[in-house]
Amino acid sequence: MKYIFFFCLFSLASCVSTKYNVAENNADFGGIQAGTRYTFFTFDEHKQIMDVTAVKKDSIIGQKKEEQFSIAKKDIKKIRKNNTGATVILAGSTVGGVALITAGLLSAIKVSDPE
Repeated sequence: MKYIFFFCLFSLASCVSTKYNVAENNADFGGIQAGTRYTFFTFDEHKQIMDVTAVKKDSIIGQKKEEQFSIAKKDIKKIRKNNTGATVILAGSTVGGVALITAGLLSAIKVSDPE
């Protein structure tokens, strides 16, 4: 059971993709697209989730609920994008697989029970 929990946790964590990392991309924000939701991590350890509306020369502008935000590119440490569709599919298939295994084990126990 412990292994199933760790597998599920690992699977859900793998549905997040890093779109920008200051150590790897060296100020290349070419993969960031307007109209997409990203999670921004700054050097001062702040986390901001927002829908990007524009990528300017020195900043990224976005919206969270009805508020506009702007983050300077020089302050961004990492940008991640969640893949919600893949997460839902992966979690559903994992839960379904566990249910099938459990049902199979329970039916095998009932078949082999001599009473």
